[in-house]
Amino acid sequence: MTCHSSKMRGDVVCLQSALAYAAYRIAAVKMAEGNSPCSNGKVRIYFPKELEGTWHELGSICYELDESTGVAVAAHNTPENLHALALGLITEMFLVLEHAKRDPRVRALIWTATGTRSFCSGAPLKGPGETPVSSEILEGYKEAGLAPDDSGVLASHTRAFWDFPKPLIFAIQGVAVGGGANLALMNFGDIVLCSTNARFKYPFAQLGLTPELSSSYILPFLVGFPKAKELIYFGDWFSADDALRLNLVNRVVSPDELMPLAKKLASRLAKNHPENMRLIKKVMNSYVRKDLDDILEEESKVMKDSLSVSIELLIKMRESMKKKSEGKNKKRSKL
Repeated sequence: MTCHSSKMRGDVVCLQSALAYAAYRIAAVKMAEGNSPCSNGKVRIYFPKELEGTWHELGSICYELDESTGVAVAAHNTPENLHALALGLITEMFLVLEHAKRDPRVRALIWTATGTRSFCSGAPLKGPGETPVSSEILEGYKEAGLAPDDSGVLASHTRAFWDFPKPLIFAIQGVAVGGGANLALMNFGDIVLCSTNARFKYPFAQLGLTPELSSSYILPFLVGFPKAKELIYFGDWFSADDALRLNLVNRVVSPDELMPLAKKLASRLAKNHPENMRLIKKVMNSYVRKDLDDILEEESKVMKDSLSVSIELLIKMRESMKKKSEGKNKKRSKL
């Protein structure tokens, strides 16, 4: 779940930050070390109209285009929070997708993350933070339906990735938790490649939350109801090989082989006629895409209904953590 809209304040915002912390505790994910050497690059702005043609220097995503192959690479680049779905990252996603969609030089796009520790760790540990995107640009993209919304389930992001008209390859390394797992596995990318160190987790049941980013429909659609419910109900970690056996990903390779393979496959796709690729993707996605808005609306409604349960669990988590902390302090005082 994400709560970045001004409409969801007070207890809900506090709940989000605390639940994000709990998610990290449950996921047992350690913070990444060091900074990425990647140069972020810039993308062209299309909204609002008066700023069309200006450029935005990216702060949370690396973006580069190999004009010789027509392959662009977008990489989450906030290793300090394991590429969490903080405001900077989720706003710049729209800018990158729109730029790559409109740039005729881009024939295929690879979506990945810098480093090997994490692809996306889900809700941000320290709250949503700030975005490097100006308020004027953000408002322009919002009017175009290309900005974070108040659905609580990243509905606008789900539509944006599903509607991206060019071949899109996801290259996953490290952990993908909650919304990060959905981003990696729920048909946001046409081809999904994993390194052997990729791991996935859905901690929703432990947090009193419900499926998001269309996963309530797409996950059963891909793996069947029994397995989908097992993954969501228990929230256990599953590996890249598990994801391959479940037909959630296309291939699993070593970390060193991941990006070379992604670029090789993207280069092959880039050689096809772009209009033909657009039409193939459109018709193959159309069966589900026509129901996607209804799916996201229902997920949003149920997610908001689940907040009372989440608050109850949060209170219990805080009490448990407080007792553990007090117990440790008592032991230390006796030494």
